[in-house]
Amino acid sequence: MTVRARWCAAAAVSLAAAQVLAQTATDAQPAAGHAVEAERAGADLPASWTPQPGGLTADRVARRAIASSLAVRAAHSNVDAAAAGRNEAAVAMIPQISVSARYSRLSEITPPSLNFSSLIPTFPFCVDGNGGLSVGLPSGSTVLCPGSTRPLPSSSSSSSSGFSFPVILNNYALNATITVPLTDLPFRLARVYEGAGLTEQARRLDEQSARAQAGTDARIAFYEYLRAEGQLLAAQQGLETAQRHQEDLRRFVEAGTMARVDLLRVEAQAAEAERLVIGAQSALSLAETQLRQRMHAPASEQFVLGEAIDGEEAGFVAVQTLIDRALASRPELQSLERQAGAIRESTSATRSAMYPTVFGQFSVDAQNPNSRFFPASQEWNTTWTATVQAQWSPTSALVANAQVNRLTAQRQALLAQLDAVREGTEIEVRAAYISGTTSAAAIASARRQVIAAEESYRVRRERFQAGSAVSSDLTDAELDLLRARLALVNARVDLREAQARMHRAVGEAEPE
Repeated sequence: MTVRARWCAAAAVSLAAAQVLAQTATDAQPAAGHAVEAERAGADLPASWTPQPGGLTADRVARRAIASSLAVRAAHSNVDAAAAGRNEAAVAMIPQISVSARYSRLSEITPPSLNFSSLIPTFPFCVDGNGGLSVGLPSGSTVLCPGSTRPLPSSSSSSSSGFSFPVILNNYALNATITVPLTDLPFRLARVYEGAGLTEQARRLDEQSARAQAGTDARIAFYEYLRAEGQLLAAQQGLETAQRHQEDLRRFVEAGTMARVDLLRVEAQAAEAERLVIGAQSALSLAETQLRQRMHAPASEQFVLGEAIDGEEAGFVAVQTLIDRALASRPELQSLERQAGAIRESTSATRSAMYPTVFGQFSVDAQNPNSRFFPASQEWNTTWTATVQAQWSPTSALVANAQVNRLTAQRQALLAQLDAVREGTEIEVRAAYISGTTSAAAIASARRQVIAAEESYRVRRERFQAGSAVSSDLTDAELDLLRARLALVNARVDLREAQARMHRAVGEAEPE
């Protein structure tokens, strides 16, 4: 869209105001002079109706609305959450490293001992007179030595042997372990990371869509505010015209040249004009409130119009070109495509749980005492362990299969939604195109109607003042002039709203 395609509302009001403010001076001019006046926008207007530097424009209103939009703020938070999810998926692909330290104090106990004497057989022995050693044989409960009648107990010559364990009360341990998911890394974690990246892209596109919607809603609110101002001004002009007619007719009635019934009809017309003014004031108040809400403007801020919409209207290119542009760049469509891709990656990651998983682990232990060393001693010893493990759970496989079916159905629903949005986008572009072209034609028609209505009113007023026209003819001319002015204001506003909707329909991004 060009800047000219986003002209705002003040000069539509300016055109209508110029035609009435110059009414007295142009009553005696020919039709050509009125055509010049109708094309001259903004001449001799009050400052409040003239575009002022720094005043409100469609683009300024859109920027303020986007900056304060709650929907944009929520969409931005969703982007932050999606970015955090992607970082979480990236960290999950890093091999898991764990480090631990442990100290244990044990209670004191009586150390155990092993006595090997009960395992070694013993025999009694005797020393003869020659100093020789002879072994006695056990006989019953006593042992007899050769040539002796004195028995020897078998235990007196036994030998003992044993071993006792040390008591270690302080235990220290340091451990470092690294675990690598050998199969999960390419088949599950990488898929999860890709899906998280697509989700983040989708959320950024959703934020762009929220910004575009907030800008479009703000522009339309601005144009509706313009429409309400133009309708109020046109209604006030109609009331002034009816009041002038009423005063003229009252003089004729007092002079006896007109019937009182004609005065009653004009008085009813003036009352209806007053009702239209009150209704227009209420509509303006509502439109102003909506515009303030879009921009979150304080109640103390005075709205000043900052640009005009009179002049040459910008047209649209071929409708099919606009449709192709919308299908290629509309953020909602791109977001749905990214979401479908994220579900596809999540389905692949979930499907990997149906198959065995293999992971490797390497662990280093420094312990004091180290349980792998025997006997235990109060000193540091380091050992390591390398493990490759494969595991598979039929229950997990069944659960994963059900999850895959659920994700597949969700993706199919999302693809159907994507096709529906494509069709809706085409209808939206065509509707904006038809509205824009119709409004452009309505502007050209309304301009001619205003010229014709002004000339008809001028002629009938002159005839009425000369006494050659009845009051009803002048009343009809006044109504025609009011309708023509309102039609011109509405046509200009309708064109600007159509341009704003087309700006949104083709997916043009709002500036950051």
